[in-house]
Amino acid sequence: MIDTLVIGAGPAGVLAALRAADLGARTMLVTRAEFGGMAANDGPVPVRTLAHAARLIREARQLDQYGIGVSEPVLDYPRLLARVREVVKDARAHSSLRQQIDSLGVTVHEHAGVARFADEHTIETQDGLRLEAEKVIICTGGVSRRLSVPGFELASTHSDAWRLTSVPPSMLVVGAGATGVQVASIFNAYGSRIQLFQTAPRILPSEDEDVSAAVSAAFRESGIVVHENFGTIESFEKTPTGVRMIFSKNGDRDSAEATLAVVAVGWVADTEQR
Repeated sequence: MIDTLVIGAGPAGVLAALRAADLGARTMLVTRAEFGGMAANDGPVPVRTLAHAARLIREARQLDQYGIGVSEPVLDYPRLLARVREVVKDARAHSSLRQQIDSLGVTVHEHAGVARFADEHTIETQDGLRLEAEKVIICTGGVSRRLSVPGFELASTHSDAWRLTSVPPSMLVVGAGATGVQVASIFNAYGSRIQLFQTAPRILPSEDEDVSAAVSAAFRESGIVVHENFGTIESFEKTPTGVRMIFSKNGDRDSAEATLAVVAVGWVADTEQR
């Protein structure tokens, strides 16, 4: 039996393992997928690469204002995804945290699959590992919150959006916090027709009102249709070309359709699938 077992190899899990090992504990780190967790593989690193490409497209469209004549930028999405994979691979290869983990003698089990407690001190993983430790630290992060409405399985999460292999012609983005706004902004630059839905009176409700108003105005100018204070979602339905969202407000029902619906309405602890 080791001293400390950390479940989850994102920033929190890695730092917990480093601290435990630095204090002299025999430490092990186990993760469902790759080292680095969502931040390196499905979060800031790949998403910032996608966002950088979107920003380059927007800037290229403004070049004519400065006397620079170029044709309309054309996105080669498969090549962009290849670039994303390169950036993620490079980030993992040059991770100073991985070097520190290895130098302190922490045992790392990657691609272990789902981890479950067999008892208070024993963890069993999907790939057959059985690990025992005096202390178990859970650092599994969060996942997108799911809605209890009929047809929700027809909708996608923001993580699904980042894994798309092609740009959808149109998209409903439900939730206009930081994540939903990011999805809307990126895919609008890529050419998708975006409708952004927010239950609150304004998008980015946790930000300063002036910031919210400025972003909302910029979105509308760029062609994003912003629905603030839109009401309550009743259901999602399949259509021949994608998905329909049924919603209501003050007793009046309405609907919106697109190729894809992305729901970004907050996070819950990722403790059910580990």
